[in-house]
Amino acid sequence: MRTLLIPPSLNGPADSANGGIASGRLAALVPTDGPVTVTLRLPPPLGRELIVQPAGSGVRLLDDDRLVAEAVPADEQPEPVDPVDFEAAAEAATRFAGFTDHPFPTCFGCGTERTDGLACYAGPVRPEEPNYVATPFVPRPELPRDPALTWAALDCAGGWSIGLAGRRAVLGRMTALIREVPAVGERCVVVARCDRWDGRKAYSRSSGYGEDGRLLGVTSAIWIELR
Repeated sequence: MRTLLIPPSLNGPADSANGGIASGRLAALVPTDGPVTVTLRLPPPLGRELIVQPAGSGVRLLDDDRLVAEAVPADEQPEPVDPVDFEAAAEAATRFAGFTDHPFPTCFGCGTERTDGLACYAGPVRPEEPNYVATPFVPRPELPRDPALTWAALDCAGGWSIGLAGRRAVLGRMTALIREVPAVGERCVVVARCDRWDGRKAYSRSSGYGEDGRLLGVTSAIWIELR
């Protein structure tokens, strides 16, 4: 029986896994080289063995008999978001709304109370366009070269493109294709755009670019605003 355990340090909300980490780790178990769609049914638990079951062309993640998530090959690759250069991303990060209003300040990907996380502080590229955000993304040597970390960086940037300040919204579904894991110390950029809101659902896209401008990965996501 295959299992998956997400360490407590890889949280998003304080008591559940970072959505990008959970999605990326589960997607890695789907037998495909193409994009994968992960649907989160429950907040992914931290620090305990979860059961991975084959399900058609994909897999399911179970906590005892509770369905936590499903992952299946996606029909198509998400559309990339226009890039910016590293300097523009660094400037955008100075406008990160989470510095003053963060619903999940201990998040591994973007938490302001973490010194061991990814520090993906995605802020508006242009102040007048708050739904188009960017952040530097520089893999550190103490972190593993794990595609799920790129999922997490793209996930968090997408979250801030929908405007997380002043609201609590969580990842519901994420489709991603990670082409390449960046090198340690590489000056990468993550950009994201919120395309629309529909009631309590927000739709975003994110892209990661390497130091030379190559596309590292693309995602699309659906976010659910909590009542």
